[in-house]
Amino acid sequence: MVEALKNINLEINIGSYCSIVGKSGSGKSSLLKIIGLLDFDYEGTYVLFDNQLRSNKDTVVSKHRRKIGFVFQDFQLINRYTVQKNLETASVIKLGYVDKERISEVLEEVEMSSKAESYPDELSGGQKQRISIARAMLAKPDLLIADEPTGAIDEENTENILELIDKLHKNTNTTIIIVTHDMDVAQRADRIIELRDGVISNDRVLL
Repeated sequence: MVEALKNINLEINIGSYCSIVGKSGSGKSSLLKIIGLLDFDYEGTYVLFDNQLRSNKDTVVSKHRRKIGFVFQDFQLINRYTVQKNLETASVIKLGYVDKERISEVLEEVEMSSKAESYPDELSGGQKQRISIARAMLAKPDLLIADEPTGAIDEENTENILELIDKLHKNTNTTIIIVTHDMDVAQRADRIIELRDGVISNDRVLL
């Protein structure tokens, strides 16, 4: 049995913007899966917005998982679908129906309204990540988790994506967690939590 995390004791305030950093193998991915309700194979207690969900029914967990938006390094867009169709598919999963008005809103928020009928292969890496963020924000999540959101894009687009995440945090009460190995990215947050060998080696609030 591999002990990926050891005696983690962590509290993240609602509405905060924090980053989780660490080298490969530090436990970032394991912690991310627990926070995002993707893994329940652990000892201890995890409380999400005052709810202990580990022993709840799948339907209850699914309901709370809809309150979490995910942004991935590899975008995870469906290449055979247009941007619009990608967001319509996500809307059905998150909301239970196609909310075209909300789709238009999020596309405008990420400045990608003109690309609604484009396919992912026609977009740059930065544009794909903007669509990924739009998809994550569709259901107005309480928690946004961004897993290496700048790992597959160039320096210019990295700055644009980070500015967009900064803007989302400023304009909403969404709790944002960025998982990264890049300290320049991490320092955009208000708090940096550093993992090393499965333990929290440093936890500091940035002024």
